[in-house]
Amino acid sequence: MTAIEVTDQNGKVVLELIEYDGVRFPVGIVRDPIAHLKENSQLTFKESDIFVVSFPKSGTHWCYEIVDMLKNNSSEFTNHMLPLIDILPAERIKQVPDGVFASHLLPRHIPKDVFEKRCKIVHIYRNPKDAVVSLFNFIKKTKDGELMKDMEFDLFFELFLTNQLPGGSWTNYVKAWSDFQEANTTYPLLNICYEDMKKDLKGHVKMIADFLDFNSSEKLIEEIAKKCDFQTMSKFKNSNVPVSMRMVTDVTDKHIMYRKGEAGDWKNWLKVAQSEALDAEVQAANIPLEIKYM
Repeated sequence: MTAIEVTDQNGKVVLELIEYDGVRFPVGIVRDPIAHLKENSQLTFKESDIFVVSFPKSGTHWCYEIVDMLKNNSSEFTNHMLPLIDILPAERIKQVPDGVFASHLLPRHIPKDVFEKRCKIVHIYRNPKDAVVSLFNFIKKTKDGELMKDMEFDLFFELFLTNQLPGGSWTNYVKAWSDFQEANTTYPLLNICYEDMKKDLKGHVKMIADFLDFNSSEKLIEEIAKKCDFQTMSKFKNSNVPVSMRMVTDVTDKHIMYRKGEAGDWKNWLKVAQSEALDAEVQAANIPLEIKYM
C-alpha cells in the first residue's frame, strides 16, 4: 500500500490516492479504502442478488435503474443513492433491500462470495472518449475532486491516459472483465454497450430482463424504457436529490451523476492527437468487445 500525491504541471497536488494491488483508490469518502476492501471481501450474498459493474461514468446509474425496476417489477424510480459496494460500509450493504448492487471494482476486488453464489452480473461499457469527458466533468464536483476544480481538460486527459486517476485505466478495467468472462465462459455475465442502449433502449430493457430470467410483461418493459429515457430520468433525478449524496459532494441543487448522457460529446473536447492516442491504447489492449464512437 502506497500513498500517492498526483500533481499538476506547477507541482500543485490535485489528487491524494492510495495504490494497492495495482489500482489507485481515492482518499476521501472512504478514509481507508484498503481496510474497506478487506472488510467487504468477507460479505456474503444471495444467489438472487444482481450486480451492475462498469468503469465510472459509463452508464452505471442508468443501467442500475433499469435492473432495479425489473427486479421490483415496477417502473418507479429509486429515491436512494446507488448501492455502490466500493464505498458503502459492510453494514449498509447488508441492508440493501432488493439485492441489486453496483461496483466499479475489478473482478479480483469483488467479494468472492459474489462469484461463488454465481450472482448475475450486468457489465455496461461506454467508449473511453465519452467516458473521460464525463469523468472530467463529474469528478470536479465531488469531494475527492476538490483540489481539481481549476484543472484544464488537457491535463486531466493526460492523467487518464497515463493511468494516474482513481480506479485505473479504462482499458485495464474493460479488459479485466472481458478476461474474466473468457476464463469463466459459463458465468452469467451480460455485456451491454452504452451506445447501443442509446439507440434501442426498449430492446435492451428486454435483453436485460431475459438475461435475468424475469418474466417481465411487454407493458412493464415499455414503461421502463419510457421512464429511463435519459432526459426523463435526468429531470426526475435532478428534482429529487437524495440527502445521502452529500457523502460524495457539496453540490445540493442537482444530481451530479446526470449531465448530458450523450454519445459523441467527446468530439467537442478531444484534440485529434488525444483521440488517436486513445485509439492506439484500445487497439493494443485487444478487447473482444465492439467499442462504438458515435
